Amino acid sequence: MGVSEKKALALEKLAGLEDEKQIDEILLHIERLNADAQKKVYHLSKHAEEISRQYNETMKKLAE
Repeated sequence: MGVSEKKALALEKLAGLEDEKQIDEILLHIERLNADAQKKVYHLSKHAEEISRQYNETMKKLAE
């Protein structure tokens, strides 16, 4: 099942709920997931030397 199918299924299940507290809980959970996703920061700079070394090795191999 793909992402779009899972989203459609989730919306279908959500539409079937009648309890406002359950819906509020689900919305709060979705908001937390979105906030957590926005906080992710990837610090590639600490890997720059290794990336550069691997790039140089790859370029040398390609040149052979």
